[in-house]
Amino acid sequence: MRIYTVHELPGAPLDGNGIVLVKEGFSFPAFAFSWIWLAFHRLWIALAIWIGAAVTLSYLAQEIAGPGAAAIVSLALNFMLGAEANDIRRWTLSRNGYREAGIASGATLEEAERNFFAKWDRPLVVEETRPVTAPVWPRRAPQHKDGEVLGLFPEAGAKPGH
Repeated sequence: MRIYTVHELPGAPLDGNGIVLVKEGFSFPAFAFSWIWLAFHRLWIALAIWIGAAVTLSYLAQEIAGPGAAAIVSLALNFMLGAEANDIRRWTLSRNGYREAGIASGATLEEAERNFFAKWDRPLVVEETRPVTAPVWPRRAPQHKDGEVLGLFPEAGAKPGH
């Protein structure tokens, strides 16, 4: 069973669209696909730091101890990212205004979402809906003076010949 932290964006619709679940623990996709994973999750600050650290440390390790050391440093950086990736995601969510709403558990992400929403005690706000026959756009008042025609066509509702 996996544990997820649930993050909610205040002011988002109560239909669940402003909720993000982040898995606790090691992230194998972040370990295997480091910069791709960071870009996919739009962690731009972490991506810039990651690329800078990976290039600098790998270059220094290669210059000091050779290509084997650069490979070990690169593997160590990937392992570190895999261990901290979900925490970086939580940090970025909190910077973007999300707040932690709780925890959920399940064998898969979908099961954890179902378990969380089954216990979610938020009131559902139902928006007032317009009848089907209501106009989509409100009618605007004419912008010109009475009797004055703008363009080549007469005013709406005017009789032909007037």
